[in-house]
Amino acid sequence: MHKKHAIKGVLVFIFLIVLYAFHQRLWHISPEDIRTFIYMAGWLAPAFYLLLFMLRPLVLFPASVFSIVGGLAFGALWGSLLAFTGATLGAILAFWLARFVGEDAFKKVKNKKVLELKHNFEEKGFFYILLLRFLPIINFDLISYGCGLSKVKFRHFIKATMIGIIPGTLIYNFLGASLVVGSRWTVTIVIIIYCILIIVPIIWRKNIMNKIEQVEQKVTEG
Repeated sequence: MHKKHAIKGVLVFIFLIVLYAFHQRLWHISPEDIRTFIYMAGWLAPAFYLLLFMLRPLVLFPASVFSIVGGLAFGALWGSLLAFTGATLGAILAFWLARFVGEDAFKKVKNKKVLELKHNFEEKGFFYILLLRFLPIINFDLISYGCGLSKVKFRHFIKATMIGIIPGTLIYNFLGASLVVGSRWTVTIVIIIYCILIIVPIIWRKNIMNKIEQVEQKVTEG
């Protein structure tokens, strides 16, 4: 038992070192740089993009940037489909990685934010995950890791994730695709729509949370 915890502790330590090293390099990379890197794979570029998007949670690189890259590299339609698939695969990877490592390992690195999310997920369930996926106020990957640590059922996690990431994925992809076209009006319209989708839920988040808790209570009682 002690050996098992020791192995997990070593894995977390190695993960943190790798995370720090990648952060020093990745945060200075632009969407255009990533697109160029993906194009190096030639006809395998879509598969390479999916692979990078799926592994992205390991270094906590912003999912929004990869969604923009999807629009830049593959256009609005295919970019949206690929980004949606990549984001979903990445969320699944983060979920099961956290579930494999376990809560004790995260306690050792004192990740209070993840543990706080874990508690809320267990208390509020599917609707809370769905709300956080809609609202860009908490890091995308922290939600996935928090769910993996919690007792949330995987089917509830994946359903909430797949539904909740649709608006953001579409907006970011359209933004990336519009940058290729170079139309200022298109870019402006996309940014306005995105701001509305962000600002309105944030302003009314307390009311939304109250509604969610009421709905969850009815479901539980039913």
